[in-house]
Amino acid sequence: MTGGEGLASTSKISQQVKRARQMDLHVHTTYSDGNSELRAVVDKAIALGIKDLGITDHYGDLEWYSITSITQLDEYIAELTGLKQLYQPKINIWIGLEMSILNGLPFLQLNKLDYALFEDVEMGPRLSHLVSQVKPQLKIPVGIAHAQVIFLEKSADILEKEKIFIELNTHYPDRYRSNWARSIWHKLASRDIRLSVGSDAHDTKRIGDTGDAIRFMEENGLSQKLWLPSKQQQK
Repeated sequence: MTGGEGLASTSKISQQVKRARQMDLHVHTTYSDGNSELRAVVDKAIALGIKDLGITDHYGDLEWYSITSITQLDEYIAELTGLKQLYQPKINIWIGLEMSILNGLPFLQLNKLDYALFEDVEMGPRLSHLVSQVKPQLKIPVGIAHAQVIFLEKSADILEKEKIFIELNTHYPDRYRSNWARSIWHKLASRDIRLSVGSDAHDTKRIGDTGDAIRFMEENGLSQKLWLPSKQQQK
């Protein structure tokens, strides 16, 4: 690598870190189990200087906890799509969902999202089902919500091949900062596996509270692995 290439690479990482500090890609609203209306969430994010806001309400079969019907899901996507246009260029709003169910998914609607987060799919039969039955029908990026890193060592080949990103979720910092997790990070560092950051905020008080995840990436030389949503991302 020449000196110029090294400077360009460092500059790119610096830009990514700057963007990460203005990003929160895991926020809930009253569409699922959040306590704040969608517009209140967006307005608070703008006031905090956030440039990339990911709304990831739950989709599933528990009415008190999730969006449960196609009608509700269509309303959710339509409102967020409208707000995307309304709030540009003040903020980039990204439409996501967080899901624990893997069967009976509405792929027509899911492919209108910007990305999807799945829970409890770090390894074993659920990861296999995600990769073989769910992901082939999705044209959007897929990530693992609040990933328990200690379970990812044996899954690294699959995550890298399938381009599944890992979320660093500051509501569960022990899942990426524990002593057990530290030993796994050393093995994952050489892999082309991307990392996203999210607060898992359920009210406006925690929106943008992603600093610990960003510091963790910087401390461990992982900033270049930041997953960035994009309007032109390959689907």
